[in-house]
Amino acid sequence: MYNVQTKTIDNIPTVFIHTEKFKTINLKIQFRSGLERERVSKRYLLSRMMVKKTGSFETESELLKYLAHHYGAHLTSAVTKKGRDHAMSFNLEFINSKFVKEDLNLLKKMSEVLKDVLKTPFEYDAEDTQFFEREKRLYINRLKGLKDNKAQKSFENLLNVMFKDEPYKYLSHGVLEDIENITLEDIKDEHEEMMKNDEAVILIAGHLDEVTDDSLKGLITRDETIRLPYEGYSFKEVTEKEQTDKESVEQAKLNMGFRADANSAEEKMALNVANQMFGGSATSYLFKNIREKESLAYQIHSQTDIKNGFLFVLAGVSPDQVEKAKSAVLHELQRIKDGDFTEEFLSETKHLMRVNRNEIVDKPKGLIALVYNQYLNDSTDDDWEQSLSKVDHELIVKVANQIYLDTVYTLTGK
Repeated sequence: MYNVQTKTIDNIPTVFIHTEKFKTINLKIQFRSGLERERVSKRYLLSRMMVKKTGSFETESELLKYLAHHYGAHLTSAVTKKGRDHAMSFNLEFINSKFVKEDLNLLKKMSEVLKDVLKTPFEYDAEDTQFFEREKRLYINRLKGLKDNKAQKSFENLLNVMFKDEPYKYLSHGVLEDIENITLEDIKDEHEEMMKNDEAVILIAGHLDEVTDDSLKGLITRDETIRLPYEGYSFKEVTEKEQTDKESVEQAKLNMGFRADANSAEEKMALNVANQMFGGSATSYLFKNIREKESLAYQIHSQTDIKNGFLFVLAGVSPDQVEKAKSAVLHELQRIKDGDFTEEFLSETKHLMRVNRNEIVDKPKGLIALVYNQYLNDSTDDDWEQSLSKVDHELIVKVANQIYLDTVYTLTGK
């Protein structure tokens, strides 16, 4: 079990997640701002630079050595898309001092590391140019490597076709073509913008009986609290699009993008359940029928962005089976639209969702991510359970009939 308490420290919303499950403490700062092409690549590069070199640690090895000395503390950064926004986070996981024999305040030590991480880009100067250029080169090589992954490339191409004029097409890790022109001054400006105008939230999870408000003071300080709206994209009428590209691939990549007109919490939950039944689990129609029964796909699954009402089907198929696989996918979706599923299947799917949710909160990072989502949506565990309980056969059919095919993208052999 866990309980959540939200306070405001230095005008920063601070979420305390009390649980006795873990012997570690996770301290996380989450930043959020609009998803814009002009900023997304700079933000990713900034996130990588900030955890590799600080004012107190001139090299990544020095920083890692210090963290290792403090019982294997672990510092990470991450970026992701949330609703219409781009989120960047910094997380420190370290052993709770109450489980350490020596007299050592690890929370204080790790808070100082995080303060150092957050303030260092203000001090970037000409001496950091070599470090910046190296990180930029690594960034370019990483994105080029992703382009070599045909499944990743084909999904990115689907997004580019489906969301041609919408910011959603930009991935959280940025745009390869934009990286070369980024300067160190751009990084400093982006950091200043983030620290000044992003919505910032501090989250701390663990056995927190000895954690005080004072121990978290000064991590980030503002004159006033910033709370940005958390919204998804409005439903957009579909204009079916289809594009096929050919490369030297043995296995064709079939990608299908759908838009769903789901608005209320109950409808969004029904979309989530419908996705699990359709292709989001090992018991789903796509997995059991298209992969296992008909052997039309080497791998296949569906995934949803519930906040925005998008559903995607990703499959690896033989080049000569693409059309047949596409028709089979639409057939399985039509079955759900027609209500061709048993109450037992629906109950089993909802049960698996509850089990998966319990597994998520059994891990510190999963628990923090879940509580952060609740913070953004102003919701609770009870709200989630009530919405799930209201999902019945009729609501699944209603929402399934509000799912519309938008784009089919195929990457196949020459």
